[in-house]
Amino acid sequence: MQARFSWLAVLVSFLAAAILEVLGLPDILLKFRPEWLVITLIYWQLRYPDKIGISTAILLGLMMDVISGMTFGTHVLAYSVMTYLVLSVHQRLKMFPVIQQSVIVFFLVGIQLMVVYLLSMALQGSQSGLSYLWLAFTSAIAWPLVLILTDRLALSLR
Repeated sequence: MQARFSWLAVLVSFLAAAILEVLGLPDILLKFRPEWLVITLIYWQLRYPDKIGISTAILLGLMMDVISGMTFGTHVLAYSVMTYLVLSVHQRLKMFPVIQQSVIVFFLVGIQLMVVYLLSMALQGSQSGLSYLWLAFTSAIAWPLVLILTDRLALSLR
């Protein structure tokens, strides 16, 4: 039996993730900031794949395009690809221990960031090398924290 779904918990967690995304950090720390919105999206897609899917990814991608000032559709495409990958393996991924989930999150976030990087390079000519992999690495490290905090939030807002 699946636990009750709370749209309030989803909204609060995505709002907190968006705030963490736009939080001002020194330039040296920007390349180490986890992709909070992406790992929160992965969390909810693993918990409720029938309710949080591609439409949520599109809305969050548009929001992220506006927040980051990127060309419209960049994050939409990246989040959609990542969502497809998560939803295609969500049943197996839920059974893995947290450490293995963190490795999978590293690859998922890395693929999402690679799509953003390739599109920004093609559309704007910006090049940052492979430094986006640091974001994927810190996102994988932050995965257990997001897992614990969002589980507690979902339990308390039922």
